[in-house]
Amino acid sequence: MRSLATLLLLALPAATAGLPRLDLSNLLGTRTSTPSYERLLAQPVFQVTTPWGSPYMLFEKYKDEEKAIELEGSGAGKNEQDDVSKFSRVQSKDDMQDTRPISLYFVDEHDARALADEMKQMKHMKGGDLRITCTSLGKAVRQASHLGNGLPTGQPVDDTTGKMPSMDDGGSLRHKIVPSKRELFYAARCAGRERVGCFGDTAQEDADLLLQPQDVIEANKMGARRKATKNIAARAKKARQLEKEGLVESDVDRLRREYAHREGQVGLPVFYSGGLVKRPPALRRMIQGSKAWESSSLIPLYFSYEDLLNDWAEMRNRSANRAKIPESPPEVEVFDALDVVTSIDREQWKAERRAELVRERKGLVGKIPVVHNFIGKGASAAKSGLERVVFEPSRLGVQAKERIRARGSGKARLRPMRAWGKNA
Repeated sequence: MRSLATLLLLALPAATAGLPRLDLSNLLGTRTSTPSYERLLAQPVFQVTTPWGSPYMLFEKYKDEEKAIELEGSGAGKNEQDDVSKFSRVQSKDDMQDTRPISLYFVDEHDARALADEMKQMKHMKGGDLRITCTSLGKAVRQASHLGNGLPTGQPVDDTTGKMPSMDDGGSLRHKIVPSKRELFYAARCAGRERVGCFGDTAQEDADLLLQPQDVIEANKMGARRKATKNIAARAKKARQLEKEGLVESDVDRLRREYAHREGQVGLPVFYSGGLVKRPPALRRMIQGSKAWESSSLIPLYFSYEDLLNDWAEMRNRSANRAKIPESPPEVEVFDALDVVTSIDREQWKAERRAELVRERKGLVGKIPVVHNFIGKGASAAKSGLERVVFEPSRLGVQAKERIRARGSGKARLRPMRAWGKNA
């Protein structure tokens, strides 16, 4: 006779038909076959919105000097119509300045609340009901990846022409992701800081810059973007000269050359430390004890530097070889989250393509999954290690999400009352 647990698992697909899928994969461990962009769903992001969840639009300044930099970097010709000229809202002949509406997703709740407090100080916003709403980073990446026209806002099409209103008229909107200023400060002092746009002479110089107000940071970044093209040529020339002389390029110079396109920009930092594995689930920690950390093979990338330090201390305290593990991580390296996600996506596509080619070579046998899995299994391709990467959401962000959800919107949603008595 089958056990009750087996019967429940067999009945689960039929009982949940048409409902959100119940995922029990994290009960004893995390699957490594999760699609790349779905691995970002656990990280919350925040927006300044109306009580009904519509984001407040900001107007981004876009000057002609920035146009020239982008056109020079992309190699666009005179006949090509760039995104800026398509979707500029106001163009003044005096200072040649454009503005365009954008919507911001903040990785840090404090940055979103700072913007909301600044907006409340405006004269026409004093009576406004501004809220901080929460969504997932996966949704933010999906929306921010639509450049050019942006995403439609829900405005109806024109009755006479059948066309959607332009961006100037509110028909579409661009979305941008704003990384945490706190985490950028930590990233500026980590190895590989060039991956997130920190190109200062010293790590302390980059960290001091990120402590300044936003306008000071943007002015400094704008100056770096102006010099980026000349710096790229100078670094490439230096690398060729070292190669001719038979000398080895330093790791710092190599990073600055490979990530030269990041100069003057900012990235979305995630932190990694060698030797630190993903924190095992609570059930496995209860069953295996200290061996749970040793058996974990997943590589965590943390959205919060402080979470990495906390997990390192916990791993050390629970490890059987505590004396051999240093109190703090020997080196913390920073990566750009979107670079990692796109790399995982590329590796997953290659693996799927290889499997598809193997099935095609088998012919009819390859079209039957059960037979294909048991007959003629060849040697698997070398793995890069990206399949073991998982993203650890910021615990401060998760706590903020729980607070927002517990507070609710403050708007009562009552169903219409049914007629009763004489009115029935």
